Amino acid sequence: MDKVPRKKEKKRIGRKTILLILLCCMAAAGAGAYFLNRPAPVPPLVGGEEKTLLLSRPAEEIASVAFSPAEGTAYSLIRQGDSFGLMGYEDTPLKALALDEFFMSVEELPAETVVLQDLDRNDELSMAVFGFSPVQGRMAITYADGEKKELLLGNLTPDTEKPQRYCMLENDPALYTILASDAIPFLREMDYWLDFTQPKLDSSLLDRIDISGNVSWSAFYTPTGWQMEAPFSYPLAPLRMDALLEKISATGFESFLGDAEKVDLARYGLEAPALAVRLTQAATVITGQTAEGEDVTLPVPETVYTLQLGDETGKSGVYALWENKVYKASNFLLGFWKSLNPMDYLLQTPVNFYVNNLSALTFSMDGRTRRYEVRMVESITENNQIAADEYGRILYDCAVRRAGEEQDMDAEAFLSWYTRLASLSGDGRLPDDFVLSGESRCTILLENDNWTRQIDFYPYDALHDALAVDGMALYYVQKTWLDGVMDAP
Repeated sequence: MDKVPRKKEKKRIGRKTILLILLCCMAAAGAGAYFLNRPAPVPPLVGGEEKTLLLSRPAEEIASVAFSPAEGTAYSLIRQGDSFGLMGYEDTPLKALALDEFFMSVEELPAETVVLQDLDRNDELSMAVFGFSPVQGRMAITYADGEKKELLLGNLTPDTEKPQRYCMLENDPALYTILASDAIPFLREMDYWLDFTQPKLDSSLLDRIDISGNVSWSAFYTPTGWQMEAPFSYPLAPLRMDALLEKISATGFESFLGDAEKVDLARYGLEAPALAVRLTQAATVITGQTAEGEDVTLPVPETVYTLQLGDETGKSGVYALWENKVYKASNFLLGFWKSLNPMDYLLQTPVNFYVNNLSALTFSMDGRTRRYEVRMVESITENNQIAADEYGRILYDCAVRRAGEEQDMDAEAFLSWYTRLASLSGDGRLPDDFVLSGESRCTILLENDNWTRQIDFYPYDALHDALAVDGMALYYVQKTWLDGVMDAP
C-alpha cells in the first residue's frame, strides 16, 4: 500500500481570520458560552486537490489499538496471531463485522479537508469550538515496527449534506475533517466489540406471553386466536397480535456486557427490573438430513425464555437481562415492551371465527333459539368429481344444518347472515365502573373444536346495549344493530 502522498499546496483560511469571525459572532450574540459549542464552518475543497491520508498502513502491520471514548472505559485491542482480542477478554471472540468495519477505516483514512494548517492547542477557545476540550474520542494505533499514530476526534461539522467530524493527529498542528461514517468505529465503547449469539425466536411457535412489572399482562395462543388471560379474560385482535409477534421475533441486542453472575445487576437497574417478560415457545420437531442423506427428526421440547428490562442507557437504549446474560439494547427493537398497553390489543369484532373453523352457532333472541351445525365438505364438480385447485389440493364447500333437521339448509343464506353478524363492533367504551345487570336481550354462541365464545347484549341506555364477551363488558353498541340480524335463517 502507498505511503502518505506528498501534499499539494492548499488554499487556506488563516487562523487569525477564523478566530476573528468567531469573536465577532460571539459579540453579536452576547453569549460566549453558546459559541464554545458551535463548530466553525468547513472550507470547501479546491477542485483537483489530493486528499491527505491520515492513516495509511495495512491491518497486518497493526500490533495494538488503544481507545479512549468520551464516555465509557478506555480499552485496547491487541493482536492474537492473525486476529485480535480485547484486553481482559482475550478468550471472548470479537464481532467479525465490527473488525472489518474498523480495518476498512484505518487502512486508508483520508482527510476530507484541511481546516487549519496550524492550530494552537493551547488556545482553549479554538480547542473548545472544534470539540477537543474535552476531546470527543482518542485512538492510538501501535504498529509492529514501533510506529505510533494517535488520532484525536472532535465535534461534528456543520455540514449536514456530507457529515464530517473534526480530527487531529498527535504531533501534527493541522486541523482536519474526516467523514463522520469513517469516525464511527473509532468512537465505539468497549462492550460493542464482544461477539455474542442473537436470540432466534420463532413467533409462529409462541404459545404464551406473560409480562409483570410496570405492565401486567398474560396472553395465550389457541387455534382460534390469541386470548388474554390477565388482567382479565378477553379475545385479542389477530392483526395487532401478528404485529406484536413480528416485533418479538425481531428481538436483538446491540452489545454483550457479561454473564449475570459476573456483573453488578444493580448498576444496570436489573436487580429489581422495571419489566419482566416470559415467553413460552411450543414444542416442535426439526427435520433434516445427515451428510449421508439420511432423513432425521429432532424433537425440541417446550422452551421458556425470560427477558428483563432495566434502566435506560441514556442513548435511546435500555439494559436487558436475557437468559442470564446482560446486554445493551436499542429502544428501536425493545422499546415496545415499555409502552405496551393491553387495551390496545383487544378484539373489536368478536364474531370473527372463520367459517372453516366454526362447528356450531347458536342464536337466541326474544325467546327464539336457532342452532346451526357447520361443517366443510369436499366440493364436487359437474362431472361428479372431487374439485381441486391447480396444485391438486382438494377444495371444500360449507354445509350447514339446523339442529333437529335431517337435511342441509341453504348454505348461501346462512353465510350471508353470518357476514352480517361478523360486522358487530363496539361503538364506544363503557365506563370503567359499569356492572352488568338484568337479562341478556340476545346471545350469540360460537363453537369449534377448541374454543367457545359467548356474546351477550344487555340493556345499557335508551339507545345502546352493553356488549359482553364471555361475561366481560367493555363496549356498547347501538340497539338498532340487532334489528339487522334478528331474521336468522
